[in-house]
Amino acid sequence: MGSAAVALSAASGSISIRVRNTLISTSASRTGLVLGAVTLALAMAAPMASAAQATDVNGHSDKWVEQGSPSVTYDNGYKVDSADEVKRALEQCNDSKVSCAATTLESNQVTKWFDVDNAGMDVGPIQNCGGGGAEINQTLSGSKTFTWGWNVGASVDITLVKDKLGVGASAQYSQTNAETKSGDIRITIKPGQKGMLMMGHDMEQRVSDVTIQGGEFGGAKISGLRTEIPLNVTARADTDVVACNATLKNGR
Repeated sequence: MGSAAVALSAASGSISIRVRNTLISTSASRTGLVLGAVTLALAMAAPMASAAQATDVNGHSDKWVEQGSPSVTYDNGYKVDSADEVKRALEQCNDSKVSCAATTLESNQVTKWFDVDNAGMDVGPIQNCGGGGAEINQTLSGSKTFTWGWNVGASVDITLVKDKLGVGASAQYSQTNAETKSGDIRITIKPGQKGMLMMGHDMEQRVSDVTIQGGEFGGAKISGLRTEIPLNVTARADTDVVACNATLKNGR
């Protein structure tokens, strides 16, 4: 939105205010009301803050999903913290006689980066650690599979998460459990360095509570369900280059 032009003038108990070439004339008794309107107009004219950018994380070491400890509390007061038991309770949502709803407590977008072996040469890091004086320039190619994740088991029941809980159901999310992305990039390794192709994918990390109506013990509440879902975007290729005595993202 464009900026608002505001001009104030006062004379004998009246105030004239011009906003966007429109003259507003008012008595002094209505000054507070009009100034409040001007404040609102200026607020609306101010530029909107840009959306938060995704945070880069090391996909090899990031344990966000696993660090969450879900629990289920049944309507009779019985509570259990076992991930297997939470999953069993959650699977009741597939029953047409059971109603389930998810409430989002936290949602963050991250870009998970992974080092990828060079598919063309079937090798890992390109190393320039032998004491020579020349750069190494090479095009690296590779692929990486990005998957859905949750903290109640290894394999995500996408139908349950999307259709029953409404998590990751819109078009902005990947619609498959596992999706393989390919990329290639030119890398330059200077003397004393080593490096690899790395690929990054935007993911949503969400914490939800789930309310279950019906089913075992009449109902339950699941707390701390964590899901990690690839967004429906193209993976990015970059390079992971470090000194020979340093460690790449994958620990090499």
